[in-house]
Amino acid sequence: MSLVVWVLEHFQLSCLNRVSSLVNNIIILKLGGSVITAKSKPQTLNVRAIKNIAKIISEFDKPIIVVHGAGSFGHYFAKRFRISNKQTTSTKAIIQIRESMIKLNSSIIEIFNKYKINTLSFSPISMYNKKNILLHWEDYLKKMLNMDMVPITYGDMILGSKGFYIISGDVIVKDLTRMLNPRNVVFASDIDGIYSDINDKSTLIKKVQLNKRYSINFNTQKFDVTGGIQTKLKQALDIAQLGTNVQITNGLRPRMLMKALNGEHIGTLITGD
Repeated sequence: MSLVVWVLEHFQLSCLNRVSSLVNNIIILKLGGSVITAKSKPQTLNVRAIKNIAKIISEFDKPIIVVHGAGSFGHYFAKRFRISNKQTTSTKAIIQIRESMIKLNSSIIEIFNKYKINTLSFSPISMYNKKNILLHWEDYLKKMLNMDMVPITYGDMILGSKGFYIISGDVIVKDLTRMLNPRNVVFASDIDGIYSDINDKSTLIKKVQLNKRYSINFNTQKFDVTGGIQTKLKQALDIAQLGTNVQITNGLRPRMLMKALNGEHIGTLITGD
């Protein structure tokens, strides 16, 4: 065997091993709007939290996809125009919600870039068809990850059969999980996990399993236009049913988030076991 042939075969094998390792180690991180924005102040970033998250991602050694929520950007206009789970043809609502999300996304990327993170943003409007089906992005995403890039997308308005509607970041995470079969999914919120009663910090549920009953008082939990913690838990259970564990943890506590990304059981673990 000539040296040239050996080098080529070795290079191809190395690439295959890298791709295989990549596929088996993908992490999807959902950044809740309550983490990256000040939800009580319209269109206000939580710069400190975003910087802390950027530092963690810049030091993270596994392929990661980031999906972020709307917080006080998109949710502010969605409430203003009374849009939640219905389709709308109001051009004013569509434009203002989408512009606010582009602004939020650009601000996050600007901070990430200062931490030398190779981010590549893509809008969900380019990812879904009118039947709410995620298009064939698998190869594109894997190529981005293989180039040490961090794909980042977000909840937004997308086109449906009768107008535009809101697709939440949680739903996007579920659809990406179905497509990519990641190693782990982490939901970063402003609380440590799921509580039986949010007013009693001793009621943190450390593990939620499919087909088991839990007493959770959703009347005391936060709600937003995409459904709040109850909808988040439902999406997390759907993801667990696909075979991927989900951790809900506190994105405002850097050490907790870092441990969750590294697969440590912290916060609430949601599993299909």
